[in-house]
Amino acid sequence: MIGGRLYAFLRVLVRGFFALFYPIRAKGTENMPGQGPVLLCANHESLADPVAIICALNRPVRFMAKKEVMDVPVLGRLLRALGAFSVDRGSGDLAAVRSAMSILKEGHALGIFPQGSRSWKSGGDFQNGAALIALRSGAPVVPVYIHDRARLFHPLKLTFGTPVDLSGVGARMNSQALEQATARIQGAVYGLKE
Repeated sequence: MIGGRLYAFLRVLVRGFFALFYPIRAKGTENMPGQGPVLLCANHESLADPVAIICALNRPVRFMAKKEVMDVPVLGRLLRALGAFSVDRGSGDLAAVRSAMSILKEGHALGIFPQGSRSWKSGGDFQNGAALIALRSGAPVVPVYIHDRARLFHPLKLTFGTPVDLSGVGARMNSQALEQATARIQGAVYGLKE
């Protein structure tokens, strides 16, 4: 389904909606590889964030979304149509990790919000899940900073950074490697703040 006609149709509709009500201003989209596996890691300000990222890019992106959002009848169906899959936060959801690894192995783009939930403060510590997926898959990690919550008729600004350098991390997959990779990813995302 991802990249198919339904995705393309929904993306056109959503892009039109955002152009009218939440105009997107994206910088650094050239840092996003045009093909092959890539992990997008972004801060999380509002429910509009994944859709804003989808609208800003010219290639399909699948998202890991919390189970509670996927259970909302209309929203959950829309997100599934856009290629999202659920994660049960706080439970060590191995099925979600396997789904993420499969998406990357197939050469797709995957979006994750490593904070684990929306944070309207400046910052918020990242969880280790994105680092685990990055180290296991070897996919490049592109940091994304969303500058503000979506507000009606206000531009929604996104900045895409250069891939995070995870070299020298993960020769041994242990908690120290995960913490180091998480710190690098978090630093790269928050380093894009204007």
